[in-house]
Amino acid sequence: MLGSIAKFLELYPDAKLVIEPSSDPHNYNCLISGQWITIKKDRLSDNEKFLLSLVSQDNNNKSVDNQWWKFLVHENDEIPTGDMNVRVLQFEVQKLDSDSRAEQWLNVFKDTFDDVVETFWINKYTGILIEKETTTNPDKVEIQRMIQLIDSDFYTKSHVYVGQFWPVDDKLPNIFDMERQLFHKSLEMKEDVNNLSTVILDFLIEQNLKNTDMFKGLKKKIDVDSKTRQMINTLYECDSNLAKTSKMLFLHRNTLLYRIEKFYEQTGFDLKDRNDLVLCFLLLK
Repeated sequence: MLGSIAKFLELYPDAKLVIEPSSDPHNYNCLISGQWITIKKDRLSDNEKFLLSLVSQDNNNKSVDNQWWKFLVHENDEIPTGDMNVRVLQFEVQKLDSDSRAEQWLNVFKDTFDDVVETFWINKYTGILIEKETTTNPDKVEIQRMIQLIDSDFYTKSHVYVGQFWPVDDKLPNIFDMERQLFHKSLEMKEDVNNLSTVILDFLIEQNLKNTDMFKGLKKKIDVDSKTRQMINTLYECDSNLAKTSKMLFLHRNTLLYRIEKFYEQTGFDLKDRNDLVLCFLLLK
């Protein structure tokens, strides 16, 4: 059996042995002799994919029978709902040993949120929670606490990517395409819960996002006036030092803090947080 895996890796040098199947939609996963192997889909012909599906011990590429999922992955153009903003939380959970255990985990995770629109598993390891935007949505720190408690109860290891809030319209599937890639990148991060601010710097090394709907939307959201741009740029140049920034802007420190708080209320980005500040700085470039 080990010889079969060695032969596979000899035939496909770009393939990798992994503990869990990859969540990246651009990867193909195959289970051989109890060992997961992942390889980029563009490295395989249609005939090769078909042959691998025959020898694989697990068909993890089945379509998900869910209206929201079909909309998000461009399988169905029908918009599930309107007149609301939602964010998509993507999660990977390791060490769930049965379907019933997975459903229990999902129910507990769902119950920690007040405004869930939909939640479902994509496969044995990854799932989706869609949350409506309200005034009481938990932030990254609160979600981190939730995950730590759930993992402690279930003896699991979970990773969550918290998406941004977006209108439910025809642009959302394209934005979700990008958030899927960011989720995959977040699995390489040390923290168990990540969002755009914590992942983007690493991701920018690999991708150019400036022409995507997501970045255009974020730039429009934060680039409101010249004073805001100046505040963000100066905070970045001063390495988040409020005293130095207020001095350079000829503002009282309390005035600067007030503007930072107003910016947070309007955009959801906290300029006192280094990750949020760097993201806003990059968006204005």
